Amino acid sequence: MSKGKGGSLCLKSLLAFLLVLSFITTKDTKAAGANIPYSFFLEHPYSITGIRLNGEVVDLDGSGALFMNMIRADINIYQNLLGVYVKFPFAGVTNFGPGDEDDYDFGNIGIGGKVALLNLDNAILTGGFELIVPTTSNDFGAQAARSYFRDFSYFVDDAVTLKPYLVLGLSSGMFALQANFDADVLTDADEVEGDNTELILKYGATGSITPELPLPFSTSFLLELLLASSTSFDDNITGGYLTPGVRFGGQIMSLGAGIQIPFGSDEVTDFANVGFLLDLIIRFGS
Repeated sequence: MSKGKGGSLCLKSLLAFLLVLSFITTKDTKAAGANIPYSFFLEHPYSITGIRLNGEVVDLDGSGALFMNMIRADINIYQNLLGVYVKFPFAGVTNFGPGDEDDYDFGNIGIGGKVALLNLDNAILTGGFELIVPTTSNDFGAQAARSYFRDFSYFVDDAVTLKPYLVLGLSSGMFALQANFDADVLTDADEVEGDNTELILKYGATGSITPELPLPFSTSFLLELLLASSTSFDDNITGGYLTPGVRFGGQIMSLGAGIQIPFGSDEVTDFANVGFLLDLIIRFGS
């Protein structure tokens, strides 16, 4: 079977799976526990039923721009403490490469689930696992996304990635803190550096404050730090991404906006400058 037919069949199967799950009755009330605003790029400790749309434009150091987008659908299975999700990433580029090429590529699909291991009044610890299946190409859009390194595993051609992770969330009054640790195990990754298996560690934290303001909606101010470090490459890379931003909204709809400042290894900082992002979350009943 060709890669195109295989990817199409996989996508149709995932959409059918989500359609069936969408008819499962879910709880209308959020699980009691920590009140933690949504980070931009870190997995949240609670499960929801809803969709998330993310768009980002990154100014490239030479010329042109990198566009990073993701569509995500979530299903809350039990009281926001157990859920499944699927991710559809995309990457585009303008004026990229020696021929100033324009391109827009579909990435690798991520299928995951998570469960709360500990849920207290002001703290939650969640464990999860995600399978990233190969559906991308090796065109300029995917190549540019890999050069930015943050979402490397979603744009590696032919590789299957196993992604276990932990999320810790804490809150006290208007203050909240979230910390994440992921391990991306890329298998069949011969096209990365000629090795069959590669490992990328991702770790980060988000601090937030949600003050009482005379507004009809909640307003949170966030500062997110994300690091991605290769451990098995011939020339290892660490990409750092600092993202200050703000999130408006409530239980049903939440809109976030921010800027992302890359730092770390020269491979990242020589490639990209600041990025600008918008993030929309729409919840359906839970």
